[in-house]
Amino acid sequence: MDKDIEFFRREYRIQKKLENIVNNRILERPKTKKWHLTAMYIILPFLMSVCILPYLTEFTLLIKMLISVFLLILVIETHLRYCFILSIKYYQHYTDEKIRRRCKCIPSCSQYAIMSLKMIFPLIVAIIKIRKRLYQTCNGEEYKIDFPRKKMNKEYESSL
Repeated sequence: MDKDIEFFRREYRIQKKLENIVNNRILERPKTKKWHLTAMYIILPFLMSVCILPYLTEFTLLIKMLISVFLLILVIETHLRYCFILSIKYYQHYTDEKIRRRCKCIPSCSQYAIMSLKMIFPLIVAIIKIRKRLYQTCNGEEYKIDFPRKKMNKEYESSL
């Protein structure tokens, strides 16, 4: 009985410390411009069309396809990742502070998304981890510490 009470007291103290940290953290407002974000998304189709250029040369079909696939993956992995990061920074700059303070995790969900996009390869895994964070981890009243890792948890991998 005493062990249970001590456990709940310890958990309560941890939750109060985390609540204090989350409620008093300084929210970063990165400098972003709307035209910069728009330009990055407008450039994306042009970059993807560059991947078709190898078909205009006189290589064999297999080499053309390999070059195109490589260029397409390169464009998606680099440029689209950069566009997502820019979109999140735009959100951080222009969104109301009340909305941004809803996150009960450390780091905030937007910071988690930026960290995931910068460090996790491939892009689809980063997007899956961000989705999991937004819709599963951050829901509820409990304060949590959750930093992105390069590998997903075993339990989450098995649920995919």
